[in-house]
Amino acid sequence: MAILKQVLVTFLVLIVAAAAYIKWDPSAGRAVLDSEMAPGFVRTAILFVAPEAGEPPAATAEGTVGNPRRGSGGATIVVADTVATGVTRTAMRSIGTGEAARSVVVYPDNTTGIIEEVQVQSGDRVEAGSILARLERANEEVAVARAQLGVEAAEDKLRRFQRLQNSNTITAVEVTDVARERDNARLDLQAAEIALGKRDIRAPIAGRVGIVSADQGDLVGNDTVIATIDDRSQLKVVFFTPESFVQDLEIGAPLQAVSTARPNRIHEGRIVAIDSRLDEASRTLRTEAMIENTEDQLRPGMSFSVSLELDGETFLSVDPLAVVWERNGPIVWKIVDEKAAKAPVRIVERNIDRILVASDTLKEGDLVVVEGLQTVREGGPVEIQRVRPVPAAAEETSPAEGVALETPLGEESATPAPAPLDRAAAAQLPGPGTGPSGSARTTTR
Repeated sequence: MAILKQVLVTFLVLIVAAAAYIKWDPSAGRAVLDSEMAPGFVRTAILFVAPEAGEPPAATAEGTVGNPRRGSGGATIVVADTVATGVTRTAMRSIGTGEAARSVVVYPDNTTGIIEEVQVQSGDRVEAGSILARLERANEEVAVARAQLGVEAAEDKLRRFQRLQNSNTITAVEVTDVARERDNARLDLQAAEIALGKRDIRAPIAGRVGIVSADQGDLVGNDTVIATIDDRSQLKVVFFTPESFVQDLEIGAPLQAVSTARPNRIHEGRIVAIDSRLDEASRTLRTEAMIENTEDQLRPGMSFSVSLELDGETFLSVDPLAVVWERNGPIVWKIVDEKAAKAPVRIVERNIDRILVASDTLKEGDLVVVEGLQTVREGGPVEIQRVRPVPAAAEETSPAEGVALETPLGEESATPAPAPLDRAAAAQLPGPGTGPSGSARTTTR
């Protein structure tokens, strides 16, 4: 019972002290009245103790109000910022693998035999049609000679029959049959010549010969690798594009690639092929680009850092200080008719000076609060002390500066540029205001 009395006495003392303080400083009661959370009986009690708390504060001699956060008529003094527009930084980086523009593994063409001569060495440059190796050909040469004799005999026979036909000794049907025999003999000769030609193993394309795995005297068949030929005048870089950038890809788009082995060289290229479907495991799309290799310094199989700048999207741009985080997500305080109104936003991208947002209630040119946020209330009057000028960078619509890699297919620059932010992921992260600062993944793959 004694404890209950002490609690009641303490509570009563606190009430009396609060009333005395509000009577002495009506601005304290005015702050409670401005709060939307104050119950009705508390408002009634405050007005009973200090009726002047419900009146606007008087201005001081300097023209400012007694409460430094209030303007004339109880309005909150704020600093505003103008909503502008900006373009997202859409720079994608990925790791790619170099492949020859054309590459062929050479096998004997449906023939078996012993190699009589190898006419190239590893690393030689060959032209299309050059002989790489020659197989023994004695049997095929005999077959060609026999077929030639058959053609000559058939032609002689045809000439005799044509003379007999002119003297009406034989019919035209018999001459036609002999002509067909002559045509068959010619086809036999052609087949023999083809078989003889297959004894020469030729290069199907121009390029560099890899390691020659066959030697003179080897018995080779259809599955024996003679050599590999790579056309390295151009190099194809294969990389995989993240799902979020697939819609921005197009054939012919310029890019940059840097070889890991030669990081001081930048190679420019263009996209030449885009796959028709994404890989279900990695959710990436196979993409191919072509770069020049006129100096023959690059080799198939090299790894490349690929940098691709895509067209950005235009969104509203606000000062980072304007974004406030509430339970339902980020908002900004929009100034409408000298009153504050909440405007929900979705963060698209964060930069150093501005934040790109999407909103159904904001538009370009609106004013939002950047200073004085702590005392701004929904529908409360505000007095704009000044409007911040929009930074020049926010007015430009050009994409962000270069990527940390190359400048078209090339090498890594000495000073990496900040990695671009993921559009979707950034919107889910807490931002400046009541929550921790946001961040987003880079697009490097």
